Amino acid sequence: MRIRLRYLAIALLVLTSIAAAVALGHMNNLPAFIAIAPGYLVQAWLFETHRALGGFGYQVTMVGVSAVVWTLIIISPAVALRLLRRLVRPGRAA
Repeated sequence: MRIRLRYLAIALLVLTSIAAAVALGHMNNLPAFIAIAPGYLVQAWLFETHRALGGFGYQVTMVGVSAVVWTLIIISPAVALRLLRRLVRPGRAA
Protein backbone atom coordinates (compact mmCIF):
# COMPACT_ATOMS: atom_id res chain seq x y z
CA MET A 1 0.00 0.00 0.00
CA ARG A 2 1.42 3.33 -1.05
CA ILE A 3 0.27 6.57 0.51
CA ARG A 4 0.24 9.54 -1.81
CA LEU A 5 2.25 12.47 -0.57
CA ARG A 6 -0.49 15.02 -1.20
CA TYR A 7 -2.97 13.11 0.97
CA LEU A 8 -0.37 12.87 3.69
CA ALA A 9 0.28 16.62 3.41
CA ILE A 10 -3.43 17.44 3.67
CA ALA A 11 -3.84 15.19 6.71
CA LEU A 12 -0.79 16.74 8.35
CA LEU A 13 -2.07 20.23 7.62
CA VAL A 14 -5.36 19.42 9.33
CA LEU A 15 -3.60 17.86 12.33
CA THR A 16 -1.13 20.73 12.72
CA SER A 17 -3.99 23.22 12.39
CA ILE A 18 -5.79 21.53 15.25
CA ALA A 19 -2.59 21.42 17.31
CA ALA A 20 -1.89 25.11 16.65
CA ALA A 21 -5.47 26.07 17.54
CA VAL A 22 -5.20 24.21 20.83
CA ALA A 23 -1.75 25.74 21.46
CA LEU A 24 -3.16 29.23 20.92
CA GLY A 25 -5.36 28.78 23.95
CA HIS A 26 -2.53 27.42 26.10
CA MET A 27 0.24 29.96 25.60
CA ASN A 28 1.36 29.64 29.23
CA ASN A 29 3.53 26.56 28.62
CA LEU A 30 6.63 26.09 26.47
CA PRO A 31 5.48 23.30 24.09
CA ALA A 32 2.41 25.32 23.13
CA PHE A 33 4.52 28.40 22.54
CA ILE A 34 6.93 26.43 20.35
CA ALA A 35 4.01 25.07 18.33
CA ILE A 36 2.60 28.55 17.71
CA ALA A 37 5.96 30.36 17.35
CA PRO A 38 5.98 30.68 13.52
CA GLY A 39 2.59 32.38 13.55
CA TYR A 40 3.66 34.58 16.45
CA LEU A 41 6.73 35.65 14.46
CA VAL A 42 4.63 36.59 11.42
CA GLN A 43 2.13 38.45 13.56
CA ALA A 44 4.99 40.39 15.20
CA TRP A 45 6.33 41.29 11.75
CA LEU A 46 2.87 42.43 10.69
CA PHE A 47 2.66 44.56 13.84
CA GLU A 48 6.02 46.18 13.10
CA THR A 49 4.95 47.04 9.55
CA HIS A 50 1.62 48.44 10.84
CA ARG A 51 -0.43 45.75 9.11
CA ALA A 52 -1.29 43.67 12.17
CA LEU A 53 -4.65 41.97 12.25
CA GLY A 54 -6.81 42.04 15.33
CA GLY A 55 -9.43 39.71 16.74
CA PHE A 56 -10.24 36.77 14.49
CA GLY A 57 -7.60 37.74 11.91
CA TYR A 58 -4.95 37.49 14.61
CA GLN A 59 -6.01 33.96 15.47
CA VAL A 60 -6.26 32.87 11.84
CA THR A 61 -2.79 34.24 11.12
CA MET A 62 -1.24 32.55 14.14
CA VAL A 63 -2.87 29.17 13.50
CA GLY A 64 -2.57 29.20 9.70
CA VAL A 65 1.08 30.17 9.51
CA SER A 66 2.06 27.76 12.28
CA ALA A 67 0.18 24.90 10.62
CA VAL A 68 1.79 25.50 7.23
CA VAL A 69 5.30 25.83 8.67
CA TRP A 70 5.05 22.69 10.80
CA THR A 71 3.52 20.73 7.92
CA LEU A 72 6.43 21.72 5.69
CA ILE A 73 8.95 20.83 8.39
CA ILE A 74 7.39 17.41 8.92
CA ILE A 75 6.83 16.57 5.25
CA SER A 76 10.20 17.76 3.88
CA PRO A 77 12.21 14.65 4.94
CA ALA A 78 9.71 12.42 3.11
CA VAL A 79 10.05 14.54 -0.02
CA ALA A 80 13.84 14.48 0.25
CA LEU A 81 13.88 10.70 0.65
CA ARG A 82 11.60 10.28 -2.33
CA LEU A 83 13.85 12.45 -4.49
CA LEU A 84 16.98 10.62 -3.32
CA ARG A 85 15.38 7.27 -4.04
CA ARG A 86 14.44 8.47 -7.50
CA LEU A 87 18.01 9.63 -8.17
CA VAL A 88 19.65 6.45 -6.86
CA ARG A 89 17.28 4.01 -8.56
CA PRO A 90 18.58 2.87 -11.96
CA GLY A 91 16.61 4.05 -14.96
CA ARG A 92 14.15 1.73 -16.65
CA ALA A 93 14.46 0.81 -20.30
CA ALA A 94 11.65 2.07 -22.49
